[in-house]
Amino acid sequence: MTNTPHAPSNARLWLSVLATTLGGVLEWYDLILYGLFAVILSHLFFPATTAGFSLLLSLGSFGVAFVARPIGAAWLGSYADRKGRRQGLVLSSLLMTVGTGLLAVVPSYATIGLAAPVIVVLSRLLQGFAAGGEFGGAATMLAERSPKYRGVYSSLQWSAGGVAVTLASAVAWLVHQAFSEAQILAWAWRLPFALGMVLGPLTAWLRLISDESPEFRRQDNHQPVREVIRHEPLRLLLGMGLVSAGATGSYLNIYMPTLAKTQLHLGDSVSFIGTMVSGILTILLPPLFALLGDKVGRRGMMAVMAVAGGVMAWPLFHFLVAFPSGLHLVLVQAFLVTTVYCGYYASVPALFAEIFLPRNRTTAIALSYALGQLVFGGFTPMILSVLVTYFQDKTIPGLYLLGTVVLSLACLACTRQYAGRGQSLTSGER
Repeated sequence: MTNTPHAPSNARLWLSVLATTLGGVLEWYDLILYGLFAVILSHLFFPATTAGFSLLLSLGSFGVAFVARPIGAAWLGSYADRKGRRQGLVLSSLLMTVGTGLLAVVPSYATIGLAAPVIVVLSRLLQGFAAGGEFGGAATMLAERSPKYRGVYSSLQWSAGGVAVTLASAVAWLVHQAFSEAQILAWAWRLPFALGMVLGPLTAWLRLISDESPEFRRQDNHQPVREVIRHEPLRLLLGMGLVSAGATGSYLNIYMPTLAKTQLHLGDSVSFIGTMVSGILTILLPPLFALLGDKVGRRGMMAVMAVAGGVMAWPLFHFLVAFPSGLHLVLVQAFLVTTVYCGYYASVPALFAEIFLPRNRTTAIALSYALGQLVFGGFTPMILSVLVTYFQDKTIPGLYLLGTVVLSLACLACTRQYAGRGQSLTSGER
C-alpha cells in the first residue's frame, strides 16, 4: 500500500471548500451581528448614566472577544498543525456555536443585574477564542487545495465573510421592519442570534465528513507555537502588519451603521443598507481580485488597491459628513470595501501561505491574523467612537484607515524576501 494521497473528486473537493467557508460565515455573522445591534445591546446589558458611555461599554465588549483571539489562535492553531486542519475547524465551529447560544438566551441587566453583562462578556470571549483558530485553519485548508490558485481558493473565505455581512445586515434590517422598537428591545433582537445557533451544528457536521488538507502530515510530537515564536518572529510581525489595513477597513464598515445613526442622524433602516451592499460586493469581488493576483502578481495588485482606498478615505468621509444621505453612505462603503477589503485583503491569506512553512502554517497564520485583529480590528469601533467624540470630527475614521494602510504597505514590501518560503520545508527552518 502507499501513503500517497489521492486527488479528491470534484464533489469531495467542493464539499471541503463549502464546509470550510461556512465556518467563515458563522464566525463573521456572529461578530458583525453584535456590532449592528451594539446600540440596542448597550441599553439592555450595559446601562450607564449617559447613552454615550453605555454605547462605549457595549462596543468595548465587542472588542473584548479579540483579546481571546490570540489564545485561541495559539491553542487551536497548534492543535490543527498536530492533529489535522479538519479536526481544528470542527472544534472551532462548535465553540462558536456555544458562544452565540449564550448571547441569544442571556437575560437582560434589568432581570439578573450584573450577571447579565458578565455572561455577555464570557460569550464574547468564547467566540473570540473560537474565531482565533477559525481563520488560520480555514485559510490554510483553502490555500493548500491548489498552490497554482492559492489566491482564488483562499479568497473564498472573504466571500464567506461577504455572505455573513449581507446575511447579518439583511436580518437586522428585516427585524427593524417587522417589529416595533419596543418589541425589538423586549425580545426580537434575539432572533438573529438564534439563527447563528442553527448554522453552527450544520457547519461542524459538514466539516466532519469532508476531506483533510492534501498538504497536512500528522505530527504529534512537535510544538508549533514555540517553533513559530522562536524561528519566525519577524514573519509573525509582518503578518500582523499585513492584516492592519484590512482589519481596520472591515471593522470600520461594521462601525458605519453606528456612525450613521449617532453622528449623521440617518434612520435605522437606511444605516443598514450600506452594510448590505458592501456585503454583496464582498461575496462577488474577492475571488476576482485574487485571480488577478494569481495571474499578474498579488503584491503589485494589493499595493495599488490599498493606495487607492487609503488616499480616498479621508476625502470620502468629508463628502459624507457634508452631504449625509443613504445613497452617499452606500457609495462610500462600497468604494472602501472594494479597494481595501476586496482588492487588498482578499490576497492576504494566499500571501500568508507563501511566507509561512507548511509544518506550522496554521499556527503562524492564526497568530498573525488574531494579533493583527486584536490591535487593528476588534476595538476599532470603540476607538473610532472615542476619537470622533473627543475631536468632534466625524471624518476621523478616514485618517485612521489611511494610517493603517501605510503600515500594511510597508509590511507588504518587506515580505518579498520570504517569497516562496511556504512552498517547501527545509531542515534549517524547523
